[in-house]
Amino acid sequence: MYLADNFIKWSFFTILVVLFGSAFLLIELSLNSFSPIQIAFFRVFFASIFLLIYALLMGYKFNFIKKNFILLFILGLTGTTIPFFLISWAQTTISSSETGILIGFMPLFTIIGSHYFFKYENLSFNKILGFILGLCGLFILLINNNEDVNIFGNIYAKAAVIISAFFYAVNALLVKKISNVNVIPLSAVVMIFSSLQLLLMSFTGKEIYYLNEEILISSIIAISILSLLSTAFATVLYYKIIHDYGPNFLSLVNYPIPVFAFFAGIIFLNEKFNTLSILSLILVVLSVYISQKK
Repeated sequence: MYLADNFIKWSFFTILVVLFGSAFLLIELSLNSFSPIQIAFFRVFFASIFLLIYALLMGYKFNFIKKNFILLFILGLTGTTIPFFLISWAQTTISSSETGILIGFMPLFTIIGSHYFFKYENLSFNKILGFILGLCGLFILLINNNEDVNIFGNIYAKAAVIISAFFYAVNALLVKKISNVNVIPLSAVVMIFSSLQLLLMSFTGKEIYYLNEEILISSIIAISILSLLSTAFATVLYYKIIHDYGPNFLSLVNYPIPVFAFFAGIIFLNEKFNTLSILSLILVVLSVYISQKK
């Protein structure tokens, strides 16, 4: 019984790493046919429909919306709307492997926010050391610029991913404010809010209404997988792991995601890498490991 449960637990873990880690690769493929705002909107819109149907079929209640309306609106902004758009935009300039490394800083931002602003937990020597190592990895990746890309645009793109990691951390801290609400209808409502927010954002430009003359099949497949698997299903699995095995086990997912994203970009997209990019990857993973160590 123990072996079976252990196998299921690590199977869920592995699937989640693949789903989250492959998102950056799928965004890269989607950009061949769609704009950043289109990718962000389609990703969230179809995921929200999937999760809403699933929640209704399971008979979940949605009576928590009125009480938590403002917080749900903010969760949509911080967890999907802003980071999904910024990451898609950033990957028009930087590689998916670099993006995966930079998103790895999300738990480090969570540590700082948890101590100074939300008072969830205290800082320790390991957490401070991990944060310093993470900053070193961040600095190395920022100066590790591709000669074929304008350095200022490259830095702006990397900054956009770092900001996305920050908003992911804010979202993770804020979601604890909502209690006694099942995670399935919660995630469905948050993504509905995000879909509306992205739709409003699209009114500032006309990109979302105009598609490329040639839409690649690979881009359609990529954005479909991105929406249904790496967004909707990954969210369900994410909360399933929290419910069954606890948040401490889930925190381990922060280690392999940057590694998976890094090598996925190199293997499937033939993205370039060098000694500095590998060093930054090592520092990011090491920083998260040390910061989580008791």
